[in-house]
Amino acid sequence: MTDDGTQTRLALGAMLVPLFFAIAFAACIIGSYHKPDPSNIKVAVVGPPAETAQVRAGMQKAAGNAFAVSSLPSVAQAIHAVRERDINAAFVPTADPRQPASIMVASANGRIVATAAETLARSVTTAQGAQLAVREVRPLAPGDEIGLGVFMFLIVCTICGYIAPTILETLAPALVPSRRYAILAGTAVLIPTLVYLIGGLGYGTYEGSFGTILAFIGVGALYVFTLGAGTRLLQAVLGPPAIFVSLAILVFLNIASLGATYTPPVMAPFWRFLNHFWIGAQAVNAQRSILYFDGAGVGTDMLKLLAWTAVIAALIVLPVSRRRERRREQEDARPAAAAAGVPV
Repeated sequence: MTDDGTQTRLALGAMLVPLFFAIAFAACIIGSYHKPDPSNIKVAVVGPPAETAQVRAGMQKAAGNAFAVSSLPSVAQAIHAVRERDINAAFVPTADPRQPASIMVASANGRIVATAAETLARSVTTAQGAQLAVREVRPLAPGDEIGLGVFMFLIVCTICGYIAPTILETLAPALVPSRRYAILAGTAVLIPTLVYLIGGLGYGTYEGSFGTILAFIGVGALYVFTLGAGTRLLQAVLGPPAIFVSLAILVFLNIASLGATYTPPVMAPFWRFLNHFWIGAQAVNAQRSILYFDGAGVGTDMLKLLAWTAVIAALIVLPVSRRRERRREQEDARPAAAAAGVPV
């Protein structure tokens, strides 16, 4: 019988996990979302450059580094640029205060960014005594006014992508790699499918054609599998410490740098930097492109996500990783065999 002292030490050691979770969650998640930091929000002023120069200069002076104010000659070009995410918003000033000015935004590309652009444009029209009309060219889905849909989808996928290999390692540590990765792949398909069935069909958060939804789920499946494979790689190389390392790298850094509700123009500098290449950010960008922007730009996002998958797969099959994985499988199999009375 195991003595109480040993059990107490094991229990206290196990409590390091929730304590680590609390510290990392507070440092990463609260740290990245508690205070927006607008930078380089792209707003174009529509009209002949010579005629809009004074408006642009005034807006840039008032906005500082938070905005990058440029010029576009026509409304058609402005609409196209906002729809393609080349700019965040386009402001059409009015020469007659009795006529409303307008601003074109795409809330699907970041509701906070769209609101910031509206606020800047409204400061101009208020000074003129004019009204401001807001035109949505890429709106969010009805009922998802602040853009939580994709964010929550990726939160679930992130946590489950980490949990799946962790549970496998705990309950079936000696499972052969071929079956382990097959189970992870099957689970990676099921997780985003279930999330869509609940959030999409159940709550109407995700809308689109059959092809759109299939692509949306497919990105989620690739993301979950990539996280699962990454977690398994760390397990094979590091052993027990992998629980902390994989949480830090694949859960907390991913969630904090997603750029789903706080899109890159309003993220803190460190998280904005990670957003350019980190795993979850590429999945968010791809899913946003698929759901709201007719797939514009999805190729680049998918290449980055596939690059992460390829790098992790390559590291898994390296001889040193394979040797470590086989050694850990043998070590994990010995206690079970001894308990069953099988000679090892």
